[in-house]
Amino acid sequence: MFLSHIHHQHLVPGVAISALAAAVLLSGCGQEAPAPQAQATPVDVAVVKTMEVPIVSNLTGRVSSTRVAEVRPQVSGIIQQRLFVEGSTVNQGEQLYQIDPALYQAQVSSAEANLKSAQANLYATKLRADRYRQLLSNKAVSKQDYDDAQAAYLQADAAVKAAEASLETANINLAYTKVYAPISGRISKSNVTEGALVNASQAEPLTTIQQLDPMYVDLGQTVEDHLALRQAIATGNFKTNDGKAPVDIYFSNGQKYNHQGLLEFSDVTVDETTGMVNLRAIVPNPEQTLLPGMFLRGDLHEGVIPNAVVIPQAAVIREAGGLSYVYTIDENNLAQRSIIEIATEYDGYYVISKGLKVGDRVVSSNLQKIRSGAEVTEAQDAPQGAETAAAASADGNADA
Repeated sequence: MFLSHIHHQHLVPGVAISALAAAVLLSGCGQEAPAPQAQATPVDVAVVKTMEVPIVSNLTGRVSSTRVAEVRPQVSGIIQQRLFVEGSTVNQGEQLYQIDPALYQAQVSSAEANLKSAQANLYATKLRADRYRQLLSNKAVSKQDYDDAQAAYLQADAAVKAAEASLETANINLAYTKVYAPISGRISKSNVTEGALVNASQAEPLTTIQQLDPMYVDLGQTVEDHLALRQAIATGNFKTNDGKAPVDIYFSNGQKYNHQGLLEFSDVTVDETTGMVNLRAIVPNPEQTLLPGMFLRGDLHEGVIPNAVVIPQAAVIREAGGLSYVYTIDENNLAQRSIIEIATEYDGYYVISKGLKVGDRVVSSNLQKIRSGAEVTEAQDAPQGAETAAAASADGNADA
């Protein structure tokens, strides 16, 4: 019992000394250092402001010619010649085809002969009518004879006029054997060759000419966007461009077209097949780069929103369900979640229609590191102590 008591007295001081040494060793390695206080998260801060924001509608559409002419024969006959190169540019009034004129030349000759015969008969009946007028004054002929002579003269005069009309018709038909270009433009392939029989009532055109400068670009705008725009104009929240709205044209590969177009008109009906409102822009095409049927994108500059409330896009968090929010900073430098509504976007900014006011401060960086109620500080005002302490702790661990 005594030995046991002595043994216990000797062991306790040794354990105490070991524990003290371990504590000193751990303290030297830095593992017993007190936990640092939470630091305010450094963030970039954007102040809500107003600016004049242009409204640009991104639309799609197709190119069409401003003028299209289907060349058709106006008389029947055999095609003798095709006088143009397919796919070339032709000028208005340029001859394209020659139809066999022999039959129509004969009709002209016949009409000329009929006219001369009618003119000769008119001459004879006029002389008789004049003579009977003199004889009637002398009571040498009866009134009936005079009336008959006068009627014959009038009939002969009408026959001359009819013969003149027939001759004019024959000359017109003869002229129609030469088929001319009704407009200037690019001519397509010919649907007939030499020797083909054509007639004035045929359904198929001989060829087609399309004017390629300028060109139409027919765009489609959704009914919702169209109605929202009209409502914004009515309430004064939107100012339209004076005159015709400009349109920037882009090809399907994203390349911008060299010439800017102008909005020509907006349709008053909705296309039942697409549910879109049709808009038409007229676009210069001096190099004939645009071709009918080409698919394009048009950015329509419809006007501006004066004093629009804007924030940088980097400050906005958009969720898949359509919810958008930002973190605003209150007077205590605490981040607060604020739900917003976005009207449109422009040049790296979102136009805010609801949820913010001018002068509000919003977080625009480190959004993934903060939550509502978290303390934040502007990045340029962030204390350097946190970084220094972190570096010193890393050095201490390395030495250990």
